[in-house]
Amino acid sequence: MPYVKTLIDRLLSIQERFYPEAKEYLNMGEGKVSLLRVVGIDGETVLLKCQGGRIQYAQGNETPLHIFRCTSDTFLDILSGDEDLREAITKGHFLIESASTGTIDLVEMERWSKAFERLRGLVTKYVAPK
Repeated sequence: MPYVKTLIDRLLSIQERFYPEAKEYLNMGEGKVSLLRVVGIDGETVLLKCQGGRIQYAQGNETPLHIFRCTSDTFLDILSGDEDLREAITKGHFLIESASTGTIDLVEMERWSKAFERLRGLVTKYVAPK
């Protein structure tokens, strides 16, 4: 099984197991779709979306306003806290691949940032050695 998909499958299973269902989580920007293309060293890519504060696999029929791109290393650095999303953008590690508006949507960036923070918190709390 490809590395990036295996890694993301495991991370999302942690999210599904420990992240409670709640309608009040991050309704900001609801209805907008932005995708994140995570690229592995072997060229493998996985498309993700952020919805309701959760990171999920994107469906092929969704039309995004933005497509962001990062390597699997950057994805892991953001989740581990070694790099935050703003820092990754500044360093050119988290890029806009395409955007209907031509600019970064701050609401979308905030939504991705909060989703990464929540997933990092779950990994730290339930998986990291104590």
